[in-house]
Amino acid sequence: MKGIVYRLLSITLVALSAPSLYSIEREPIANYQVLFSPEDHIADQLISLIEKEKKSIRAAVYCLMHRGICNALIDAHKRGVNVEVIVDPYSVKSRSPVNKMGAAQIPVFVWDPPTLESKKGRKTNKRKPLMHDKFCVLGEATVWTGSFNFTFEATNSNRENVIVLESSEVARSYLEEFKRLKKQGCVPLTDYLKEKEKSL
Repeated sequence: MKGIVYRLLSITLVALSAPSLYSIEREPIANYQVLFSPEDHIADQLISLIEKEKKSIRAAVYCLMHRGICNALIDAHKRGVNVEVIVDPYSVKSRSPVNKMGAAQIPVFVWDPPTLESKKGRKTNKRKPLMHDKFCVLGEATVWTGSFNFTFEATNSNRENVIVLESSEVARSYLEEFKRLKKQGCVPLTDYLKEKEKSL
């Protein structure tokens, strides 16, 4: 019985001495918006945010095929907004609007990390990891994230969700992740296309 009491007392003291999760001050999220497709016309909402942005846009998205969004990013770049985009190779196709963004001198990066190998019994599987993110940071405080790929289908027929929130703390986390992606597994679009041509 004494042993049980001692263990309970020890657990209680450890719990009391540990820093509380609730004692960490967090910046309150002042404003947020939840969107669902197709009812909320998500692409139009994103284009509106892009059109209003005056400083910077960082977007990392698995599939970027929506011409309206691409054109909005190009227009933002032309008016002096600092735009950078990361896409998965899935978005780099012959008729992809991503190529138009590259031609407009927007820094576009393609996720192209080393191939991963995994063994299942005697069989070795080789595959490249996906850049499956779908987020956008506008300025220093606006974060757009959710399941929404930047495609016509995602805004008009798929069931997708997005949350748009205002928080400089959350935005910093996403911007740090964007930098990590660029550094750890990305190549400029022009370099990626050159290597792709060589392999044909």
